Amino acid sequence: MIGYQTTASQPPLEVPESALARHWRTHGRALLTIFDQGLVSIASFVTNFLVLHHFADDKEHLAYYALAFNLMIWVAEFHATLVFTPLTILSPRRSGEELRRFHGSTLLQHFGVSIVAMVAFLIAAVIVRPGDRDMSQALIALAGGVVVIGLRNYARPFAFTMRRPLSAVLVDLAVCILQIGGVLVLAKINRLTAATAVGVIALASALPAVLWLFANRERFSPSIGRSIEDIRIEWPLTRWVFFSGMVWNAGMSLYPWLINTVSGTIQVAVWFACYQLAAVANPLLMGLQNFIGPRIAEAFTERDVSAFKRFVVKTAGYTFLLMLGPAVLLSIFASPLLEWISRGEFVGHQLAIALLCAAILLQSVTFTLSRGLFALHRADLDLYCNFGPLILLFTGGAWLTHRYGADGAAMSMLIAQVLSSGSRAILFARVRQAKPAEAA
Repeated sequence: MIGYQTTASQPPLEVPESALARHWRTHGRALLTIFDQGLVSIASFVTNFLVLHHFADDKEHLAYYALAFNLMIWVAEFHATLVFTPLTILSPRRSGEELRRFHGSTLLQHFGVSIVAMVAFLIAAVIVRPGDRDMSQALIALAGGVVVIGLRNYARPFAFTMRRPLSAVLVDLAVCILQIGGVLVLAKINRLTAATAVGVIALASALPAVLWLFANRERFSPSIGRSIEDIRIEWPLTRWVFFSGMVWNAGMSLYPWLINTVSGTIQVAVWFACYQLAAVANPLLMGLQNFIGPRIAEAFTERDVSAFKRFVVKTAGYTFLLMLGPAVLLSIFASPLLEWISRGEFVGHQLAIALLCAAILLQSVTFTLSRGLFALHRADLDLYCNFGPLILLFTGGAWLTHRYGADGAAMSMLIAQVLSSGSRAILFARVRQAKPAEAA
């Protein structure tokens, strides 16, 4: 027939992409990432505020929960530096079966870190039990839940790296509902303690995390031998990231323990209360970080070194500006809010909250420059920047904390952030490290 063409010879019909679809493809991932961090932070903040409200007139038990919560952060940071950061940096460079094997290796590494932490907490619980039964019970609860809490934390960077933020949103939404609901029930029946609060966090993480792992099982090809081999191969590339993260965490997360040592448990409770209010802007900050980390890794593969450095500097500036407004507002209004939440038990802590807000604001710059150094394979420089805050912690920070309690610790943390962000900015501007392919 004249004019007849088979469908096989016709070019495929292209459907024009709508403006809404283009906008979502460009910005939707970032919005979901920020929304997910909002869910995580809501679960954490509401839980902590409920505990704060419940123990407002029992600061000693509030301090036990604060110290247990700090240990959760320590384990999360250990996972982040040893497992999650390599996952974020190296996943974009792999595909197919090689990517599945790599994901299987990181999953096994996650479980290995969690088991080590579980054993350490059990040993600590036995050691402190004769003199501090309540703290021992909190450590036992943490040991029992550290594996599933860590698995829930693993799901998030995995989802962001795979550009599937919706799966992280679903997991964290379930955790948020279960965790807040569990704490409310315990408070209602007057069974809320440091140990039961930790237990609720673990139980709320368990079911969503296990279901997530089952749903994504085909994306993992775990092998103990391959995991060990991956550690051996990747350790030269990631060891500076790990050491840098650990030194940074020590310099920033040891403050509750320093306060407990030189000022007592009451000041630990004050620090915890002030930090929770100052960190209300953290959903925005950490949502941005969850997006910025993978984006910087991608930008490194897309740009030459000069263009990449300009991208990182602009990103740091935009992040600072986005965080500036919340930091100012919290500095002004957080103290009255704390007084209301604590039923008038925490009054007159405006200075500590303002100092902590400023420190968190600078942390937005520190994180972006840090990830830029990681992508340039100069995590060794990032490590050097982290020694300043750690040295400060045990020198001027210890003196400030002993003299002024939680206010002094907040001042020390702000000074540490100034040192950290300033030194990174100088080194990032001067670094001349080329990409491996260019160096070859």
